[in-house]
Amino acid sequence: MINNSTKCFLDRTPEQGEIRNWLIQNKVKIVVGHPTFQNHDNINKLLHSDIDAINKTYPDVSVAIIISDGSSDKKTITACEEAASGTNVKIFAAPYDGYKGRSIPGKGSALRLIFEEIENTPVDTLILLDGDLKNNFTEWFSAYRKILNEHKQNYPGKEAFITARYARHFVDASITRNVVGPLTTLLGTYVPGGISGDIVLTAGAAALELKSEWTEARCRYGTDIATTFDNIGNGTVIYEAYLGAKLHDITDDAKLTVMPGEVIGSALERLLSFEKADGRVSRIIKDKTFELKNPICYGPEKTGIKFINPGRTAAFSLAKKRESLVSRFPAFESDLKRALPAASFQKIKTNVSLLESAFKNGSDSPLFISVTPAYWCSLLYESLSYFFKTLDIDTAKKAMNYLYTAAFLETCAERLSELGLRTAKQIETVEKNLGVDDNKAYDFYTNNVDGASLKLATEFFKGRESIKWQSR
Repeated sequence: MINNSTKCFLDRTPEQGEIRNWLIQNKVKIVVGHPTFQNHDNINKLLHSDIDAINKTYPDVSVAIIISDGSSDKKTITACEEAASGTNVKIFAAPYDGYKGRSIPGKGSALRLIFEEIENTPVDTLILLDGDLKNNFTEWFSAYRKILNEHKQNYPGKEAFITARYARHFVDASITRNVVGPLTTLLGTYVPGGISGDIVLTAGAAALELKSEWTEARCRYGTDIATTFDNIGNGTVIYEAYLGAKLHDITDDAKLTVMPGEVIGSALERLLSFEKADGRVSRIIKDKTFELKNPICYGPEKTGIKFINPGRTAAFSLAKKRESLVSRFPAFESDLKRALPAASFQKIKTNVSLLESAFKNGSDSPLFISVTPAYWCSLLYESLSYFFKTLDIDTAKKAMNYLYTAAFLETCAERLSELGLRTAKQIETVEKNLGVDDNKAYDFYTNNVDGASLKLATEFFKGRESIKWQSR
């Protein structure tokens, strides 16, 4: 494998400090980091998008790309070497497994290597982008540079954290809209893009990741929400940048089965950490006068990236969603029973039985299990009350995992109703081509989708005193 002054492709795990020394040698100021896993088919497009954006946006800055790979073979590293051949890019590509003797696979572990290796280097900006992206990054990098330039003028000496807002279909982004948004408010700032995956950190904001506990959930899929909580909790100036559509691989069912629990578990661990440190969560909950903050938003008019209709999808199957709520309930039943008061648990169980009967009889009433936004807030308060009383992350995250799915499906039903699709037959007629017409998309996604997410988080925060700290 190649190892020279500007390009390094390793078929082994780098030694501690090896990447750090390489960054210092090349006087790198900006790092573009990619956590990768079996992305060899996409690496050529990914790196050339990086290179094009770097050359156009940062021609006067020393920029390097770091590929932190979790693949079980060397195909991704080899593909990096082939893609970078003949280019002027500074790139370091290596597997992360075994770094400092660690061997937990996951996005968090990939990023942890990068966080640790940029410490004590000239790097002042870290751009982290998922390894399966197929976007043209020039618009993104231009938006990043604009935001950071204005940040330096407006907030000298302060760290910055840029999250992303994408054009996401209304049947997508379930965790972001129903869990992440509300939970971020408990640290005082509503960050709807808390698990956007594609973020920018100034050096001091990135350094926060060296001070936090890295649980197994965080090392896997819980890394993005943990980084968000760390930066909210430490007073970083938070931005939300509109980036248009996120073009990437479709998330597989196996990931969707595991990821929500790890995201929720990581969020609960971070909330508990800040509560133990200075009591801020309970203080915010009990302070009726506390004013919720919002990130500094750079919408399409400021990033220069036009609104994009998320388009149409065939990913939403009403029958499968209804069946899943019924078939998955037994796996979560004991956790729901422990985390919820008896009356709430019984109501959920009854509603599941009603759905099961309706589904078997071909009825569309009820469509799901009636976890409306207001009811979801109530269930979230009760789940959090259990968590803060018992510190039982595992039970709380499992209960919330099932409940948020039910809540999200209810919001999907609301959006479908707003499109005139109120019965199962009406929905199933169009579910292979589900979307909003271009002439209605901007208003629908701005008001009905993003607006509904904001309303949910705001209402949750308003009722936060329902989270009980004493025994029920």
